[in-house]
Order: sequence, then C-alpha cells, then structure tokens
Amino acid sequence: MKLLLLVLLCVTGLKTEDVKHKRTTTGTHITNGINVGKALATALADDNLDMPKKLADMAKKIAPFLGVLGPFVSFVAGFIPKGPTKEFLAIQQLHKDMDTRFDQINGKFHDVSKLIQWNTVRLQFSSVEQTINNAYQRYTNMYKATTSRTIQSEMHVFKNYRSKFGDSALTLYNGIMGANTVFGDELLPASMKFTDYNRKQCARFMEGLLRLLLRAVEMDLAYLQLDTKTAASVHSHTTEWKRRLDSVRSKMLHADATIVSKYHEQSGKDIDRYSTDHPASHMNNHDWANNMYHSLATKYHWRDWMVIAYDDVSGDDKHYQRECGGYLKFRSNGRNIVVASIEKTHSHASSTEAKSIINSVHDNDAVHLHRPKDHVVHRFVDARHAFDTFNSKARSGCSTYAAAGVIDNKAQPSYKAASNRLYLKHAYYHYIHVFG
Repeated sequence: MKLLLLVLLCVTGLKTEDVKHKRTTTGTHITNGINVGKALATALADDNLDMPKKLADMAKKIAPFLGVLGPFVSFVAGFIPKGPTKEFLAIQQLHKDMDTRFDQINGKFHDVSKLIQWNTVRLQFSSVEQTINNAYQRYTNMYKATTSRTIQSEMHVFKNYRSKFGDSALTLYNGIMGANTVFGDELLPASMKFTDYNRKQCARFMEGLLRLLLRAVEMDLAYLQLDTKTAASVHSHTTEWKRRLDSVRSKMLHADATIVSKYHEQSGKDIDRYSTDHPASHMNNHDWANNMYHSLATKYHWRDWMVIAYDDVSGDDKHYQRECGGYLKFRSNGRNIVVASIEKTHSHASSTEAKSIINSVHDNDAVHLHRPKDHVVHRFVDARHAFDTFNSKARSGCSTYAAAGVIDNKAQPSYKAASNRLYLKHAYYHYIHVFG
C-alpha cells in the first residue's frame, strides 16, 4: 500500500512538472512571438523607413507573430482557476507594449482618412473600424485582467461580442483587396486620389489599415480558439490569414509603386496649382522658387529637385533651357518656371567636370578696341547661341545632367535645388547652370 502511494505521488509529481514545463515552453513561444509583433509595430510606426522596407520587414515577421495569437488566448484562459503568475504578468506587459507601438500609427492614419470622401450610400469604413476597435477593447480588458475572477468575467464579455464582430476581419481584408465595394471606393485607390498621390500620406493610411487588420485577425483567431467547436481549426485559419496578409502586402507594394510612377504627372498639377494660387503679382521669384522646391522635395522625397523662377521674358535670345524629370512652364501667371528632378540614388555629377562645363559656355564676345584708348568690349551673345556652346553631355540626354540652361541676367532668376546637384555661374550677360 505504501509502495502504491509512493508511485502515485511520483506520477502526480511528474505530471505537475510536465504541466509546468509545457506552460513554460508555451510562455517562451508566446513571448518570442509577441516580441516579433512588437518589432513589426515599431517598424510600421517608423517615419524613417519607406513603405517597401516596412512591407519587406512584415514578410519576415508575420508568420511567427500570427502563430502565437491562438496560443496566447489559451494561455490567458489557463490562469482562470488560480490567477496570474509572474510569467503571465510579464507577457501581459509585453502585449501592452506592442499595443502602444501600434497605437502610434493611429493618429496619422486618421489624419489621412479624413481626406477621403467616402460614399455615404454604402457601408461606412468607420463602422467596420469601430466594430473592430470595440472588440479589441473587450479583448484587451480580458488579457489585462489581474485576477482569475476578472479574467473570467472579461472573457465572457469578449465572447458575447462575437456575433457583433462577425466577419469584420474578412470585410476589411476584402475592402483593402478591392474584392467588393462595401466601402463605396476601393481603399487604396481612394487614398491615392484624395491625397493627390502623396506617398507619405498614403503610406500612413496603409500602415493604419495594417494595424487595424492585424487586430481584426487577432480577434478572429481568438474567437475561434475560445470556442471548443472551432479551436481545432485555428491552425488552418492562421495559415489562411498568412496567405491573405501576403496578398495585402503585395497589393500595398503595387500601390506604392503606382504612386512613385505618378510623380511626373502629379507634380505638374501641383506646380500649376501653386502657380495659380501664387502669381507673380503676389509673390516674388525668390519666395516662389523656395516654396515650390520645399513642397516638391517633401512630397516627392525619393527624388532630388531643382526649381527656377524668373521674370516673364520671351524669346530664345533671353532664355534657353532643357530639363529632365520636370517641366518648362513659360508665361505661367506672370513668371517663367523651370523644374527638373533626378532619382536620389542617381550618382552626382563630377564637381570638377560641372564647373568646367559652365565656365566653358560662351556668353559674350570679348573685343579689344584701341580707340580712343585700349579697352575690351564684351559683346552680347544671346541665350540660344550661348546654350549651343555647352558640352554635349550637358546639352542633351539625362544620364548625367537633368537640366542645363542660360537665362538673361535682367530676368532676375531665382534658383533652389538639392545640395551638391546645382552648378551655377553668374556670367557677363547670363546666369548659366547645370543640374545633375
């Protein structure tokens, strides 16, 4: 009898140790997964990373993050009988930290979403957003609970919201993918249209959508995990959401590439609008060039820009220009405008070569006269003929120089350009420049 009791005690002890080991292993797995989610949230909120880099980071992190969402809910439920442990509280805090990182995205997202003129006839995006956020609030109340009784109570509240939550995650996914018209407009094209293809603003909108979708997915998997009838399907649903999120990532990469490809068309509209709103009668050339440059350099930040504004002169004897990646807009609301741009990653022109090129442009003919006394007269060479004396590398093509030109001094040109790209000479009769 004593031997049997001893054996039972040993078996019980082994089972207890096995449960502890299993819980510790699960806790470590969840901790690692939530840390990945925290890193993902940090990357999405980082304004110094462009969208392709954020989406590449997401591709690496999404699988390990999704893989712990189901186990996390079971982990929380497992503490109902006896209350939280130090390990549980540590994981709880980690999840709070992750939420805080994701919340950093939210304000910027709403600033952009306010610009979108939603179709009021169809289901509003805000309705789906509110449903997801309401469910998530109940979810956080559950995992943030510090007593077994509170955990059980909040879990009951969360479960009761399932019918209201419904297919919100799938509805949002379909809206992002353009699979239906539940929001009146497809979400990504709408963000492009109403921000005038502003890449930073569209990126913030996409980041906000990802934040909302990831929370909706977490909710979807949590509801499945807490229902004994569907708990066994969590793994397959996790795999399916991984596939869907990969599709979202591809969709957003395509949207970002579309915005980049629209820079020339859209920048032309931006220039025209600013020119109309700020005619020469209301703003001088210096301020106009500076303001337009900063606007373009901020919005189309992946390119280096040059802007020239000068008086509304006409005739190629007074000005002659060429540009790449921009526009020549002459006689535009009382001034002439030259805009050029080049990819930031494009190598800079050689400083020695560029200076040699502008110094070699023939801007005047020096004639030595002897009467009434010896002196030199600099005879005017018009802008077109001066331009023709540019080195062939500057005179045509875009591989080295994105712009070159000659402008009469009397036109009062004002220049603003990216550093180490513009080379400018104030010659005898003209301003001479190259940009590259």
